[in-house]
Amino acid sequence: RNKMANEMIWTTQSGFLSNAYLDMQYRRQAQPLFKFRNFVSVKSAFGKSSGESVNWMKANNLGSYGGKLTETTTIPEATQALAWGTLSVNEYGLAVSHTFKAETLSKFDVEEILRTGLLDDTAKTIEGEIENQFFATALKASGTATGHYALATNATVANTNTGGLSVYHIRRIVLDLKKRNVPGYSKLNGDYVGILSVEAIENIQKDLIDVKNAQYSDTGMGKVVINGDVGRILGVRLVEDSWGTRFIYDSTARTATAKENNSTKTRTGQATSWTNASQGGDAYFFGSPTVMEAYVVPEGIRRKIPGDYGRDKGVAWYGLFGWKIMWGDTTATEADARIIHWSSL
Repeated sequence: RNKMANEMIWTTQSGFLSNAYLDMQYRRQAQPLFKFRNFVSVKSAFGKSSGESVNWMKANNLGSYGGKLTETTTIPEATQALAWGTLSVNEYGLAVSHTFKAETLSKFDVEEILRTGLLDDTAKTIEGEIENQFFATALKASGTATGHYALATNATVANTNTGGLSVYHIRRIVLDLKKRNVPGYSKLNGDYVGILSVEAIENIQKDLIDVKNAQYSDTGMGKVVINGDVGRILGVRLVEDSWGTRFIYDSTARTATAKENNSTKTRTGQATSWTNASQGGDAYFFGSPTVMEAYVVPEGIRRKIPGDYGRDKGVAWYGLFGWKIMWGDTTATEADARIIHWSSL
């Protein structure tokens, strides 16, 4: 009676009589796409009964150079140091329970809704773990102004950014990649790649508008399509990111902390002071290869075996895999690093 009285004013004969109508479409919150995973090296030949560790061989440069020979001398010999990269695979997953009653009475497909949500979580988890490996690079770039640049080789940021990433900084980063003979991506015609937070991209776009930079192009990039691709500048394909570069993901605690809300930004034993996130935003510039991925069981959706005579149900995503930076992490020599991390600290 109270509900009807609110919907119709009887004394003036106005209003309406109705029942609540359920829209048969449901809307989902916006989700990120894979960005970092586009640039990992996948070791697919790793299956069951192979243990939990994956190794790969890394060959260093020869220990000396070749040179001029004389007719009566033998060709000199050199050595080539080899090293092993290794990673461990782990189980990942998340589940959501529901009941037979909820599934039976719902007008929507409950499992379809849950599957979609779990797929979204899969992308965030994998992207977060891969970005953690990108973060482990020993090379950290920063600048105190638009025209200032510093590169640290010990995984510690040397300066506090006050102006954010600029075209000048990209030019200097590309120069450092070239000086280190970091190879570009053959499928991208030799270009490097930059994965930039939305804040860092905004700074670059503003810079380009201000200086009318002729090097920038959003056409003629070939047939390769990359998630988040926003253009090419100075031989770098720019990819816009809204997740890995902006959140610190912790797979053990199952949390993702916005970087601007983390005053210490402590991760993998590296502590730095986060003071100017709004003016910069993180970015990674790199050539190939970057991170090794190995999997035993690829990510997928699983149904729970019903319990309580079919009344207790659930859906989960699960995968058995792992990732490891391939060159130049904090435990190895920075001379081999393929990734430069621009950190807005």
